[in-house]
Amino acid sequence: MSFGSKFRFCGEGDCPDWVLAEIISTLSHLTIENLEQLTDLVAKRICEKPFEESKIKSLTSSLTNEGKTAVACIHFLLINAARYNCTENIFGEEIQQLGLPKDHAGAMCQVLKEHSPAIRQQLIKKSFKINELESIRDVTSPDETPPNCATLELKISQELVDDLPQDTTHVVNIELSHLKALLSELKTARAIMEKYENKEPPT
Repeated sequence: MSFGSKFRFCGEGDCPDWVLAEIISTLSHLTIENLEQLTDLVAKRICEKPFEESKIKSLTSSLTNEGKTAVACIHFLLINAARYNCTENIFGEEIQQLGLPKDHAGAMCQVLKEHSPAIRQQLIKKSFKINELESIRDVTSPDETPPNCATLELKISQELVDDLPQDTTHVVNIELSHLKALLSELKTARAIMEKYENKEPPT
């Protein structure tokens, strides 16, 4: 990216261009109260706590895309600040460097301070659920599937796309011979896992 600094909340890396643009063009133009409430709602969403979707729509009614990019930006900021154990003071300084006014940054820091322990716990809970295969469906079609192949629809839960987790769907063609080999290997892996799961711990 063009902004040359490295940031603690980005793991000592660059801040993505789209986050920088969103901070300057959107977050900095929200009222401090609306930004704090929106950040709190996003934090609750990350922690899977109940909240009213209508409140997000109300707070972002003046924004384009129904505030989706603003929500995505706040989600990125909170998740990464918690993941890299960034203190509120450092987080506040860094988002000010990126163009967020001081009082706006203070409001976000207050929310981060309140929710960062719960966000970290949620990250630990989901640490093995990134790019998780949710389902497989056979969508083989005589007219569209290549010869000697099967067409599978794969649904991936929380696939990382542009540093943000999204539920995605992929359609792939696999040769039948490869599919049989893969199935055999998966059965072997499952048998090994079951062997260790059923093994009694030493006394």
